[in-house]
Parts: sequence; C-alpha cells; structure tokens
Amino acid sequence: MNLISRILPILILLVGLVLPVAPLRAADDITDRENKIKIAYLFHFSQFTEWAIKPTVFTYCVYDDEHFSELLKRSYVNKMLGESKVNVIPIDAQSNLDNCQLVYFPNAISAELLARIRKKPILSVGGQKNILEQGIIYLFEEDEKVRFFINNSSAIAAGLKISSQLLSLSKEPSL
Repeated sequence: MNLISRILPILILLVGLVLPVAPLRAADDITDRENKIKIAYLFHFSQFTEWAIKPTVFTYCVYDDEHFSELLKRSYVNKMLGESKVNVIPIDAQSNLDNCQLVYFPNAISAELLARIRKKPILSVGGQKNILEQGIIYLFEEDEKVRFFINNSSAIAAGLKISSQLLSLSKEPSL
C-alpha cells in the first residue's frame, strides 16, 4: 500500500471534521449534506477497522431506516472494501445479523439489538446516546459539524481492532 492510499482516507475524514454540517441552505440540502458525510464516515470507519475474519462480502446493515439504506446502497454501488465486495441491507429488531460487519442506527436504537451484537464482531455506529455505553461509535453534531466518539473497549470486546489513526480523531462528546 503506497503512502497516498494510506493517507488519503485520513485526509477525507479530517475534511469531514472541518466542514460545517449546516451551511445556510434549505432543510433538504442540509439533510442531504449530513447524509453524505455520514455515508463517507461509515465507509472510512470500515477501512480503519480490522475483523479477525475478513469477509468476501462486507455487509453494512441499516436499522429501521429504509431511506438511508437506499442512499447507502446507491453510494456504495460497485465499491470494494479492500478485496471484499460491499453489500447494504436494511434490518429490523428480528433480523439475522450473522452477515453484518457494520450495523448503523440512523435513528432510535433497539436495546435488544444492541445487546445481541455486543459480543459479536460487528461495528455498531449510531447517533443516540445509548450507543456510548453499549455500542462502538457514536456520531454526534457539535459546532455544526459531525463528530464521532469511539468506545474502544467495546470494540475490543467485540473482537475488532480500530486503527490508532482513527482513534486519534475520536472526540469525547460534551454531555
């Protein structure tokens, strides 16, 4: 892996941290921009996380949000994560999670579902505060920017290794 391919994802994450989320535009434009930032974050979170077993198909599972699931699917069409094809599926509380490598909770988080994935090698990402204790990556807005906090002890308990580069960008939310 050459130097540019190792540094480029970090630069993209840094740009996401610096760019404001809510420029003075219509509400739809703001939501669209926030979604694009979150879509980029999810991909980069995956790039900087190691799973003990590398899947041939990397599956992003989106909990209870068909619209975001479709946006993610369209954004990741023909994308590869290393040597793995990328797949996106919507899930609900009763879904089988065996093929999920990352579960994204764009809205409310099911405590039951979080409990089911806590010890599995699944990267859980969400914007609700209960992800701080039971999940791995908490997305939040601060100073009109999308930020993230990584609960590395939860990642380790799930058998995931998050790169030190990504951990260095993690920011503790002010509660």
